[in-house]
Amino acid sequence: MNNEELLKIMSEWNFWGKERLKLGIERECYIERIIKLLSSVKVVAISGIRRAGKSFIARQVLNRLIENGVKLEDTLIIRLDDERLINLNYELLLKIYNLYLTYVKKDKSRPTYLVLDEAQEVEGWERFVRGLEERCEAKIIVTGSSAKLLSSEFTTLLSGRHVEVRVTPLSFREVLEFKGIKIKGVLEFAENIDSIKREFVEMINYGGFPDVVLNPEVRAELIHSYFDTIIVKDVVNRYKLRREEKIRTLAKFYISSSASKITYNSVSKFLKIPVKTVERYSEYLEKSFLVFFLKNYSISPKAIENSPRKVYVIDNGFLKYFSTASLGRAFETLVVQHLYRYALKRFYELYYWSSEDSEIDVVIKSGKKILPIQITYELNNENEERELKSLKKFKKYASYDSSLVVTFEQEREVEGIKVLPAYKFLLSPEDVLDSLIR
Repeated sequence: MNNEELLKIMSEWNFWGKERLKLGIERECYIERIIKLLSSVKVVAISGIRRAGKSFIARQVLNRLIENGVKLEDTLIIRLDDERLINLNYELLLKIYNLYLTYVKKDKSRPTYLVLDEAQEVEGWERFVRGLEERCEAKIIVTGSSAKLLSSEFTTLLSGRHVEVRVTPLSFREVLEFKGIKIKGVLEFAENIDSIKREFVEMINYGGFPDVVLNPEVRAELIHSYFDTIIVKDVVNRYKLRREEKIRTLAKFYISSSASKITYNSVSKFLKIPVKTVERYSEYLEKSFLVFFLKNYSISPKAIENSPRKVYVIDNGFLKYFSTASLGRAFETLVVQHLYRYALKRFYELYYWSSEDSEIDVVIKSGKKILPIQITYELNNENEERELKSLKKFKKYASYDSSLVVTFEQEREVEGIKVLPAYKFLLSPEDVLDSLIR
């Protein structure tokens, strides 16, 4: 590929090209956070599952910087997932960057705001980023759909001079915003309550991938495409696996088991896969961000590691098309996904707790502070005593000041315990949880 052809492709990626870039619907919480981080660090790594919106968020950040005074020619987007690029390697990265410096960049004294999109597609991208960082030439946003983006090698290479921002599919508030429903206060909430409840049920069923939310007529095709791409590109190809059917089987098993306890031994026996293979493949699926695991809370680190884990899928769309999960498990999965986002943002730890006949669905740990949360579609005569009994039993094991029960639509207080409807809680989980974790 000659220089002219490469420059033409580069112009299509960038704000300084002829074509107007698609920005999508802004996700303000990520934009503000990344811009704030770039004022303090030189490299921000945006990681997360494929199709969650990482590339759009990176563009939105650059667009906001341009609106705030950064020159068009001081921005550069390099899209490494462009199928027209051949011989993807370190040398190609250098060539693209040097073409930009030669033909676009006017004032070399000003820093460049660089987006390296889908970085994991190129071997050697880490050295490229480190070189720019050391020469203080650029503020860099790196995006990728693999935890390899923050591997120990990369962390060592940048010596702690980067920060990760994990992007997940849309939160419930973002889903409403994508549908044109903005809730700024009590009045807007009351006016839109029917739409809020309807969209909440939709999210339980179909999840929050941006394109799935915006294009409901093709959501089945989109979810199946996402699953296939994650399995092939982020697992099979990346880890050079020879038996694709085994990892597919395990992925579908974990999706269908969302909100359930598992052990590697039990999975091994059920799927007839060696335990070591189950353990290794589980790590690959977690690093692709398809699933995440919660460990059983204990004051003993050894007990934590040796206990069963609860598995959750990252988005309910996969539940719809790859499982027969009950409404209760789909509901719990959606709430825990939001708690997972909250814990990531606050750097808190997330567990469950199980002991004999008692279980707490989620335990949030912040230093010495602990918040137990029960998630049940409905509190009724059959389960209320059991749910509250578990909270009381847990209090004898681990001291806590507050607790929370999340249901579909009940709101009250039972024996000093706050009960909230999920559609209200998930609109502002940070406000509720921050007030309880003090």
